[in-house]
Amino acid sequence: LLSPFIISDIRQQLCDQLKGLEVKLDVQTAIVSELQEFFRRRAEVEMEYSKSLDKLVRQMITRHRAEKQKQEQWATFSTYACWKHLLGITRKQSQDHQKIGEIYNNQMMTRLTEIVDNSQRIFKKCRDIGAESHADMLKALNELQSAMKTYHAYQSESKQAEQKLRNVESQKNKVEQQLTGKNTSSRKLKGLERQAEKRQAKYSDNKLKALKARNEYLLSIEAANAAISKYFSDDISDLMDCMDFGYHNSCGRSMMMYLSVHEHLKNTHQTAIDSLNKCISDLDSRADKQKFMELNNSVFMLPKKFEFQPFKGDEVRQISAQKPVQEDLVGRYQGICDRLDCLKVENDEIWKTLELTEKALVDASQDKDYDITKCFIEDNPPVKSPQESAKQKADMLETESYYLSKFREYTLSCNRLSRLQAKQSAIQKALGDNVLSPPPSLPPKPIKRRLGRTPNVGQPKLFGGSLEEYIEATGQEIPLIIKSCIRVINLYGLHHQGIFRVSGSIVEINGFKATFENGEDPLLDMVDASDINSVGGVLKLYFRELREPLFPLHLFDELVNCSREEDITARVERIKYLISTLPRAVIIVMRYLFAHLNHISEYSDESMMDPYNLAICFGPTLLPIPPDRDQVSYQSSVNEIIKTIIIYQEDIFPNDGGEVYEKCIVEGKEKDDTLDEDDETCSTPSDEDEPDIIEATALYDFEGRTDRELSFKKGDILVIYQQVSSDWWEGAFQGKEGLIPDKYVTWKHSR
Repeated sequence: LLSPFIISDIRQQLCDQLKGLEVKLDVQTAIVSELQEFFRRRAEVEMEYSKSLDKLVRQMITRHRAEKQKQEQWATFSTYACWKHLLGITRKQSQDHQKIGEIYNNQMMTRLTEIVDNSQRIFKKCRDIGAESHADMLKALNELQSAMKTYHAYQSESKQAEQKLRNVESQKNKVEQQLTGKNTSSRKLKGLERQAEKRQAKYSDNKLKALKARNEYLLSIEAANAAISKYFSDDISDLMDCMDFGYHNSCGRSMMMYLSVHEHLKNTHQTAIDSLNKCISDLDSRADKQKFMELNNSVFMLPKKFEFQPFKGDEVRQISAQKPVQEDLVGRYQGICDRLDCLKVENDEIWKTLELTEKALVDASQDKDYDITKCFIEDNPPVKSPQESAKQKADMLETESYYLSKFREYTLSCNRLSRLQAKQSAIQKALGDNVLSPPPSLPPKPIKRRLGRTPNVGQPKLFGGSLEEYIEATGQEIPLIIKSCIRVINLYGLHHQGIFRVSGSIVEINGFKATFENGEDPLLDMVDASDINSVGGVLKLYFRELREPLFPLHLFDELVNCSREEDITARVERIKYLISTLPRAVIIVMRYLFAHLNHISEYSDESMMDPYNLAICFGPTLLPIPPDRDQVSYQSSVNEIIKTIIIYQEDIFPNDGGEVYEKCIVEGKEKDDTLDEDDETCSTPSDEDEPDIIEATALYDFEGRTDRELSFKKGDILVIYQQVSSDWWEGAFQGKEGLIPDKYVTWKHSR
């Protein structure tokens, strides 16, 4: 028989399964509860951290406001931008961490609570389903047990009926043997025959019942085995999958929310890193110095020159070189010359030592001691010993002290040189060339020596940079942007009305600016005046964004005083003297620019840009008015100074070498410097290379105002090459090439 213990064991196994699934649910909910506890506490930490960061920012701002009067000039320093960015980054971090705390405390907690509730709800329903499955399975087992009992009972009855049938048949056979040979029938035999028939009928009936019971039993076995196999193979797995439905996905989505928080933090950190990198790249000691001097221009402005104060009618204002003092002056002159020679040698030696010491200090300051990567990679990163740090600091202090002592010597030496050179020039002027042997021709003014140089990384800054530093770094006497813009204006803009006054396209100007900043020339292929206003705009923008304006701030008052000088000769001489004090690189650029502006003013009847109009356009850019001065009242003086320099540029700027402006620029020269054919070949091409000649007839007499413009009479036949602007054509007349005004000619043939 099917043991009840087997069914009991199966029933117990099924109950243990449900208990195990309950334990599994408890583990899953416990894990989610731990996540809830973690994010709850993490939210508290984030909120506390946010409050601490916000408190730090508010304390720093309050402190800054409390000392606002002491910190009025902070904004002029590039390091102030670092301070502001640090506060801004910290404030953003405070806001972000507050938002993170709110996300963890609200959205994350709600999401995790829903996971627990969903898991418990689904488990209860799945447990009921499992219990129903168990009941069905146990029902099948009970049916199997019942079928087995029925089968065994019918089989037993069938065996008993068979045995009784055999017993009756045995008795019947014995009686038949006894009656063999007798003609009489026995009542006993007839009784046994009737009994045998009954036993046979009962046996057949029991045999049929046993057969049916066995079939039912076998069917019950198949059903029970199938039920158990299906449950343990599929149903229990499906039941567990149903219980876990959405659990892992929901937990994963919760972690995705946490990951999204860190992605946002990563982006915020990257933004902070980019802004700090920009702040670091914008740290500029010379720009800070320039802004500081502009803010305090009154104390850094060049004082007025000392004038001779005559005593009681003494009107002689020059050094006297009369006979009684001439010999003394000559002696002093020779002594000053000898002293100057010695001082120059000494000054050069001091400068070389100073330069080497400065290089050593700069190299020491370039040490990458700021890199703390090892602190995050190694558990115990190597640390400098106190003795090593002390020695390094002592060496730095010693080098610094030596540098400052040499700087002191160099400064005092330069001052002595300046005083002696002034005396030498004054005595030389008083004695004249008749008394003294003429001095040798002076070499070009040397490049100004600069202290505190920082090593350049990559291309030097063009817009917003220093003109001197750019020229020194690139070796270009005239920066590419100045040379290229002036070349295009020379070719296509001299006759353009409102050049420099009419605004260009902001998009085009910014495009030109970006290309020039990359070291390329966007104007190289320009062949007409369609973008000429944008070319003028980017040139003005370059001068406007220079870190130090072309005319330094400390000369502002002196230059303004020059504008009030009525005697134009004296004014020009004074301006010439002030400009001569500037670095040679700046003077060469000034000479190039003002020669170009003077050239433009020659066409003022067409371009409407006379020296005064050009001064209005360039005055605020080249000679900005200090911010503490009245912009309106000083503007006329600034315009007058720039106008004077434009008109008298040949008298003001020395012709002592360096690149000079050329009025006649051959178009295409910048594109191809390999052409070595002479002018005659270029102006008289062969018939095979040149298309049909276009000729024009002069309508009026025209007298060229420059070497570039052709002169002709009414009725003359002129050869036309190409159009260079809406008002001018390039052509030739009597073997000479030049410009021809469009309105003065008519075409002999169709264009």
